[in-house]
Amino acid sequence: MAPSAPGRLASWLRAAVPDLPSAKTVALDSLVALGSQFALLLLLVIVGACFLPSGHHGGFGDWLATAALLAGLALRGTASVSASGASDDSGSFGSGGFGDGGGFSGAGALDLTVQPILLTCTALLAVWWFARRREALSPASTTARIVGRSATAALVYATVLSVLVAVAHAHSGYGLEMDDDLPVSFDIGVKVWPMLFYAFALVFLADCAARSRSRLRPAVRRASARWSDWTGAAVTAACATAGLLAVSFVASLVYIVVGNTGDLGFGTSLAVALFGAPNVAILLGGGLMGATLGSSVDGTASAQVGWMGSSAPGLHRADEAGLLNGGVPAAAYLLLLLTVLVFVPFAVRHAFGRDPRERTWKVLGIGVVMAALWGVLALLVNVSASMSGGLQLSMLISASGGTRIDMSSGLREPGSMLVAFAWGVLIALAARYLTRPLADAFPRLAARVTRLPGQAVHPQWAALLADALGRGGHPTPAFLLPSLTEPLTNPPLSVNRRRARAITTALGVVVLLGAGGVVAHQVIAAKVYGPRNAAEDYLDAVSEGHAADALAHLSDRPSAGPLLNDAALGAQLKAAPLRDVKVEDVDGDDEHATVSVSYRVGGHERTADLNMVVDDEHKHFGLWPRWKVSDGLAHIEVTAPSALDSVRVNGKRVPATDGTTGELTVFPGAVTTGASDGSALLEVGGDSLLTVEPGATGASAQLTLGLTGAGEQAVRKAVRDALTSCLSAATDLEPEGCPVYGYSFDTVSDVRWSLDTEPEVNVQVDDASGDITVDGSFDAEVTYTATDSFDDSDAGTEERETDTYTFTGSTDFSTGKPTVEFDD
Repeated sequence: MAPSAPGRLASWLRAAVPDLPSAKTVALDSLVALGSQFALLLLLVIVGACFLPSGHHGGFGDWLATAALLAGLALRGTASVSASGASDDSGSFGSGGFGDGGGFSGAGALDLTVQPILLTCTALLAVWWFARRREALSPASTTARIVGRSATAALVYATVLSVLVAVAHAHSGYGLEMDDDLPVSFDIGVKVWPMLFYAFALVFLADCAARSRSRLRPAVRRASARWSDWTGAAVTAACATAGLLAVSFVASLVYIVVGNTGDLGFGTSLAVALFGAPNVAILLGGGLMGATLGSSVDGTASAQVGWMGSSAPGLHRADEAGLLNGGVPAAAYLLLLLTVLVFVPFAVRHAFGRDPRERTWKVLGIGVVMAALWGVLALLVNVSASMSGGLQLSMLISASGGTRIDMSSGLREPGSMLVAFAWGVLIALAARYLTRPLADAFPRLAARVTRLPGQAVHPQWAALLADALGRGGHPTPAFLLPSLTEPLTNPPLSVNRRRARAITTALGVVVLLGAGGVVAHQVIAAKVYGPRNAAEDYLDAVSEGHAADALAHLSDRPSAGPLLNDAALGAQLKAAPLRDVKVEDVDGDDEHATVSVSYRVGGHERTADLNMVVDDEHKHFGLWPRWKVSDGLAHIEVTAPSALDSVRVNGKRVPATDGTTGELTVFPGAVTTGASDGSALLEVGGDSLLTVEPGATGASAQLTLGLTGAGEQAVRKAVRDALTSCLSAATDLEPEGCPVYGYSFDTVSDVRWSLDTEPEVNVQVDDASGDITVDGSFDAEVTYTATDSFDDSDAGTEERETDTYTFTGSTDFSTGKPTVEFDD
């Protein structure tokens, strides 16, 4: 039986396999390309190490390992850092078996994917250079041979890079000498398998593109003729994106030179910007178009302690910033003009590649290509990281825990694609409607736009521009001279100077409104609705006695209280007006600020710092931030004598329990304190006027209590009345509650006490407690009938005695009039 013929796929694979000499040559070129890239990275690492702090320069082994790490990252590798350790150190934590020793064991890992596109481009450029050079010397006869050679080059490159990365895997940090006694070990390197796939794919595409240049050109021409709309859209999208990235990178360098780079400093910021130039340009360019830059954290963490069970709370956080959702400086909105000024020329350039008579435009074409392009760019600059680890402890009690966290940062891919699609549609609309008016007004500038990269200029547009320049008296550029002989099939461009001036004026107005709108927004936000004005408005509302308006300026508005209304505030201002509010200084950022203010209270100047915060939920007209005072009220406590059950603060009655009112919230300024009820007998003194600042805590007023002259006389009268009352009611020689006593060996009856002289009374007032005490002496007379207890026939003898007695007691004013109670 005759053998069957090989299938088409088998034949193609057999044709694709390179011969041994070609395979050796391809492998050598691939190794040279890898060696060139590695040498460049090694040079960069050595130069960079010179700028590291002393003691961290590392050695040649560290430089090689770092160069390998960068080579792997450049081809979409994932950096991996892992740490593990254990300790079984013994120690006496107790006795009786309650844990005689302890130790720990644990492991953690961090996987980081960040692709420096600049290094990726240099690596693929080296591959492309050597492949193009070799193919020029020994071209492949078929496409299958080209694919075979490229696959061989990619396989050799990826394999050798994987081996290089594996060998460079380190067990210590860069320039770090690990202590032998340290029970923790580190592993730093690049994961081989993800990098192997990306390295093979990227190198294969670069090598295949270099070897297929001569074959691709006819195919590209045929595709361009067949898919001219999509080809033109792709060229325009690519050129507009390249122009925006160039402007974005220049803008980032300008910011580094003139802006505040914070703790990084000028040198470090410049090095990072240059090292990651494409990444920086893509991030900033996407932001200028309106794409959202953000970061997210997602994961879980668990902990288990002995018998207590375990828990695994979820970790989730997302922070986003963009032109559409806020969180960026106002100057970023001004940079939108740069995006427009970049995209409009490329929109006009796109129109120059098409017939001016063509009235159809592919709205979706440029938008779809822009969306696809920026989806890829956003993916390239996205930084992702994952962390995992666990720990076990065995000391006093056993415990274990684990965590798994995924993080990402960069341009959000869906949003970037949507925004890029919108800009692509705007480019198509601009090409359709702006090209001829702009060419009418600025023929010389339009002629320069034709020199931008893009599709070949349509002969009719070249002829129109050459004709307009000639009729306008302008010299025709050399590259447009052949177009002078092209017959015009379209209405010629207008060279009306008045119309040109009108369009120029309109464009100037648009630019001024764009720039002026951003500037006006910033000025209004800072000068009209900024923290300075919010602080002034708050203190002005306080000084004018408008309690509700003042409370509306607070971020945490308290519930209405007896001391936060117009009446209480009016009492403050009546006691000591608050005037001459001035803002001395403002310091802060877009969300927090500290406003230093000065004002006068009762003629005395005061200074204070108001902490301001932005209210994100409410804005002025939905545009400008609303600043609120976070600590505008003051907190005081009034200490009163225990004789007073209430006091008055700013004219309002406030209960006093156990000699204190507790913490009271008041407006800043002068706070009046005093007795709750006026009395002609009691006199309240102490801190009757207390000045407090915004945000003050711990301020206190101490009230004292005294007697007026009438009050002292009333106390003396109360003592006499109390003595008279208790003596008249006494029926024995030792009456209860009365400071008198008598004694007799006989049986007494018909006892009668009477005050013999006016009592001498001393009145004392305790400054701390406000207690009013009395002491003194008096003469009292007692008469009684004495009967002999052992003589039944004794009819009794009337006795009369007079003596001097002393007394002490306390006074109570709770009924409004003093009452006296004598001590036992």
